[in-house]
Amino acid sequence: MKKIVAIALAGMLTTAVLTGCSSKSASSGTYKDGTYKAEQSTFDSHGWKGQIEITVKDGKITNVIYNEVNKDGVLKRNDQQYAEKMKAKNNITPKEVDEKLQQELIDKQDPAKVDTVTGATESSKTFKELATEALKNAK
Repeated sequence: MKKIVAIALAGMLTTAVLTGCSSKSASSGTYKDGTYKAEQSTFDSHGWKGQIEITVKDGKITNVIYNEVNKDGVLKRNDQQYAEKMKAKNNITPKEVDEKLQQELIDKQDPAKVDTVTGATESSKTFKELATEALKNAK
């Protein structure tokens, strides 16, 4: 009798473990195909507003476009004066920051796993928040 109970318990434990693993795998990293956008509602203290567009194909993030724009419609990545100041101070430009963040989201498939770019803490934070917001509609 003890042997039957032990086998039954082992079977239930195995089933519970496998069920837990499979439900986690099914929900993480799988998105509905489409294009998803998000934008900050206001400009930050430096006059920039973040915008993101994420493309999902076959359940995976395949393309990310992140920009910060000012009230005149100028993209931070194209503002040469801003880029020169940022490069001198932090050894990185807004374009390089955007490219790193975009690629990391494609590689990791999860905004929470995207690392903060040194010298661009606020942009990294905004990027992750907007990516999370945009992907809410993709689940």
